[in-house]
Amino acid sequence: MIALLSKYLSRKPESVLVVSVMGKSLAVCAVLLCLTAVVWWNIPAPQPIQSSPSQPKTLEPVSALVAPDLAWWEVHRFQHHIETRLPQYRQQFEAIARAYGISWTLLAAQAYQESRWDRYAVSPTGVRGIMMLTRDTASSLGIQNRTDPTKSIEGGARYFQSLEKRLPRHIGKADRIWIALAAYNVGMGHIKDAQYLARRMGKNPHSWNDLKTMLPLLAQKPYYETLQHGYARGWEPVRYVKRIRAYHALLEQYLSEI
Repeated sequence: MIALLSKYLSRKPESVLVVSVMGKSLAVCAVLLCLTAVVWWNIPAPQPIQSSPSQPKTLEPVSALVAPDLAWWEVHRFQHHIETRLPQYRQQFEAIARAYGISWTLLAAQAYQESRWDRYAVSPTGVRGIMMLTRDTASSLGIQNRTDPTKSIEGGARYFQSLEKRLPRHIGKADRIWIALAAYNVGMGHIKDAQYLARRMGKNPHSWNDLKTMLPLLAQKPYYETLQHGYARGWEPVRYVKRIRAYHALLEQYLSEI
């Protein structure tokens, strides 16, 4: 092969120039490849992006897991209010809940469902304040100014505790809480009617899972006509409890990440 190449080059002198130029080009390319490899080798590997400590956290990624019954904008609004409204009342919630043996985050979640933590909130039916007490309930609790946040929170906690104490002792803790919350919303009389229906239909009157299926029947004439306390918008306490549980779970989640 070498002999043939030598013979070819000796017969065509211009071929020597071509080969010489090609050789130099290949040498330059080899040098460039070596330099590229050296530079590439010394580039540090990309590192995963770390969250900045100051980066604002959001409840939206976990909302589908802990609060599937809330819309995304409700979760966003709740987080905004945790940061802007809750600090004004957190000490009251903690102190009053401690005095009555209630979870302060549950009490705060209930207050949020009632008023969005607005001390001046008022409904078309006349209930008002951060715990949305009726005039009669406030009067029975000795509360004159329902817009006083401390008095309203204390009154709401005391009223909730009184409702819970009216339930049989053998009811489990979780069921007692949900049933007492429903009574806070719709009244204990209608809770008793729903429990009566539960017994009549072979359900457990002391299980919230069974009772929440009975409460909506209080709005249906064939049922409420047979009950002591008559008609009630029974779907409302079911929704009320569901939303309090969702806000409670989100608040607990938020506080765990601080």
